Amino acid sequence: MMQIISMEDYKMSAILGAAALASSKQANAYVIKNPNQATNSFTVTDKGKAAATLKLSGEDNINQLKNVLKDYDMTSISTNDLAKVGILLYQNGLIDQSVVSQFISGNKAFDANGQQTDKDVKFNAIAMFNEMLSDTKEVAKANPQFGISGQDGYKAALQSLVGANQVINALAYFAKSTHSNISVSEQA
Repeated sequence: MMQIISMEDYKMSAILGAAALASSKQANAYVIKNPNQATNSFTVTDKGKAAATLKLSGEDNINQLKNVLKDYDMTSISTNDLAKVGILLYQNGLIDQSVVSQFISGNKAFDANGQQTDKDVKFNAIAMFNEMLSDTKEVAKANPQFGISGQDGYKAALQSLVGANQVINALAYFAKSTHSNISVSEQA
């Protein structure tokens, strides 16, 4: 017997990473409503703030990160590339497990067997993470029975998406920086 679910239930399941349909693990890529968005409330315009977000200190760490990011544009990045960057940051203790999970999940496209698809398709990660956070807040507001404060799942999803937004914008700052030698005061 096939279970029919509402669009709101489907949207909530997709946002929180749960299986939306029992018979299939397939999910289309997250649809970005404003794919040209390059700035938002998480945009970083200060090297000290970008470094603090990633817990970087010292010129060498920053220059190493900048060198890794030189070929990436956070407004046009694939799931594969986002995962590579996320894993590198995680392995170096710069981001936590919840943020690396967001990066590895990328555009959230999966086939019927639950295998990631479209891993080389470029998308705007800045816009995507910001819209996912907004969508999660909307679902929580529309479903007070689950409530942000009442459910650990919502809290975890929100914290994970806030972290992903902070990190992607700090990375965008370093990737876009025109300075050949970024340095941060050790006091930052």
